[in-house]
Amino acid sequence: MIKQEILDELITFTDEEIDNLNMKHKIDKSIYMHENSNVIDYRKLHDEDRLFSVRKHARFAQYPMHRHNYIELSYVYSGSMTHVISGKKITIQQGELILLNQNVEHEILFTGEDDIIFNFIIQPEFLEFLSSIVDTDNEVVRFIFQALYSYDDTKEFLVFHESNNLVALDYIELIISELYRPQMNARVSLKLLVGLLLTELMNHPENIQTHKSESSERVLMSRILKYVHTKYKEGSLVVLSKQLGIADYKICKVIKKYTKSTFIQLVQEERLKNAVQLLISTTLPVVDIMEEVGYENITYFYKIFKKKYQMTPSVYRETYKKEIK
Repeated sequence: MIKQEILDELITFTDEEIDNLNMKHKIDKSIYMHENSNVIDYRKLHDEDRLFSVRKHARFAQYPMHRHNYIELSYVYSGSMTHVISGKKITIQQGELILLNQNVEHEILFTGEDDIIFNFIIQPEFLEFLSSIVDTDNEVVRFIFQALYSYDDTKEFLVFHESNNLVALDYIELIISELYRPQMNARVSLKLLVGLLLTELMNHPENIQTHKSESSERVLMSRILKYVHTKYKEGSLVVLSKQLGIADYKICKVIKKYTKSTFIQLVQEERLKNAVQLLISTTLPVVDIMEEVGYENITYFYKIFKKKYQMTPSVYRETYKKEIK
């Protein structure tokens, strides 16, 4: 249950909302975007090193057509909000959420005094750990895969009808409370709570309404990503080609189209992500971690790790330990 003092603060006009009223419902784009751009930049909203943040949606304005360079999850605490996507109005009611990938160009219609909405600003990297521990056939995880690796302009979003999901609503209320009355280690708490919320949403696919353009190529791409995600240690393009019954050059063509990467680069990315997880969650020696994720040459492993993270595996582990103290 959210404390009354926080509820009172939710309905209090923010400086940005007062500005919206004074400007007759026109927003100041410079707050969110660079000049001559329609892309809302996460660096304008929070520190560059942060993987996510939560903001109350500023009321009393209509937000013109725009995109994000992050994933956005919006929750309607009270009232409603309406998006216009591909010319279609999508209205989200109290207790519902909408998850937009980075490519969705959308407009948000005017929100009034009773419309209290929270926007979760999430960089794709924040979601990587979820995709590594849950069912890869889950609709939300498939969405995350596309958000992480796909560079096409597919307009995809999910709507969650969670008004009767008390567990999800409890997590959201805890997030709001932590946001307005932060306790010790608030950033860590928020990260864990957002992770728990997303996991709870995944656990109820019956509440998910998917809006996507599903071509045969995109279905194939999802199968490729699933293979890389689960078989990164020993998998190969030859084996994948046989499993799918598709020529390897066609697989490479689809990968290049949707990710701007090669099959080998996708595998390497997956191996390094798993190496990082082992570095921060175990005490295994680096050489054992190298073998665990599929590498045999320690010199090569150090080279590619340092190229991606600008530090050696050992330094990465020590840096992480210092940050969480």
